[in-house]
Amino acid sequence: MSLQTKFRALSRLGHAFTVPDRSVARPEGDVVLYSCHDVDRSMVEDGKRFSPLLEGIRRTVSELGYKAVNLTHPLALFPGSTIKGGSMTMNYRALALRGRAVAARSLGLGGSTARLDLEMAFYGRLLDRIKPRMLISIQPPAALCRAARQRGILVAEALHGSNYSLNNTIMTAYMAVPDDHLPNVLISFDDVSQATMTTICAGRDITALQTNHPWLHSLRKARGAHSRHAQAQGGRKKVLVTLQWGYDGERDYLSNIIPNGILHPVLEEVFAKGADAYDFLIRMHPIQMNQNGYRHHRAYIEALPTRFPNVEWREASTRPLPLLLDEAVGHITMSSSSVGEAAATRVPSLMICPTLQPGGALYGFFRELETEGLVTFGTLEAGAILDWIGARAASDKVRAPYDVESRHAEELAFYRALLARAATVSPSHARTSS
Repeated sequence: MSLQTKFRALSRLGHAFTVPDRSVARPEGDVVLYSCHDVDRSMVEDGKRFSPLLEGIRRTVSELGYKAVNLTHPLALFPGSTIKGGSMTMNYRALALRGRAVAARSLGLGGSTARLDLEMAFYGRLLDRIKPRMLISIQPPAALCRAARQRGILVAEALHGSNYSLNNTIMTAYMAVPDDHLPNVLISFDDVSQATMTTICAGRDITALQTNHPWLHSLRKARGAHSRHAQAQGGRKKVLVTLQWGYDGERDYLSNIIPNGILHPVLEEVFAKGADAYDFLIRMHPIQMNQNGYRHHRAYIEALPTRFPNVEWREASTRPLPLLLDEAVGHITMSSSSVGEAAATRVPSLMICPTLQPGGALYGFFRELETEGLVTFGTLEAGAILDWIGARAASDKVRAPYDVESRHAEELAFYRALLARAATVSPSHARTSS
């Protein structure tokens, strides 16, 4: 672990003490519990933070008559009162449980599962109080999954990435644990991920399901129909650039690719050479926006427009991603899974991380999108990147309409069936982990 990584960990730990534990009252009626880490809450509305993925699902499920309760996975970054709809937080309790687990192991009393057992008991008490019909989560903790399964509460995980393939070692490692450490249901939002999850879940007590992307659908529904913005009427072309964490010492295989760990100098060369024709929308990763230890990332990006007047980052980092994509002729990233969201809106992506090339650590990722013409694997050369942008700008067309009514009927049917499945789950006290 690098010194910088250790500093970030200590910074997160110190910040955790500034976010006290918070409970919420259980609303009357049927409840669905929504949970995620604060780094997933990348959107802000009326000063309140929320996860676009879970918010899209909540809007549909609320039409079926279910109330929402939010839970923040520890360690919370923001007070629960600043989360849309309010959220339970448990920083103090989580740190206390971790301390008890360390003490138990040092005394030879708890064994290797001491922390898991203590956290599972805590989550069990929480679930007994809230009594949710179902839990919908982004990367739920193993202890939460086990506690819910023991009580016959269905856990559905909304996959926060897209186009996961069997080459994705991060996802396969995540799934390589006993079934009761994982949710009952994995919800995918694209064909590639669904095929992968179906293969991984074969013969296991986990089901892979697929539906429309909830946030994209929610935005389409709110707007009434798919429409293009000023980009369709001509004028300066916009290019979306999504940044990614991991290049600043967090991932060994991504280290030493971007000199400053934030933005590759080749892209800055592209901004300068493309100033007469293109505007670049720079979207920071939610971790860069929200988590401690990334202040220098934010400061660097915030200063870009002073050097490049054709660069904008503030709205690009806070507006809904699908709406940004509607305005863009193309999308550029190092290796972010945001290419999947671009593909969903039929916006082509250029991926320029060397690890995606043959022999690289991420070779094989997103190759399915290459065959569809929605992803190009490029190189860190300004001229080649500008040529790619020019070709996309020349061929940009108004995209196909989105049938809001039929898609919404599909969404209602999907979550109605999921809730019906939740009613049939049996407690698993007697089951053995597979």
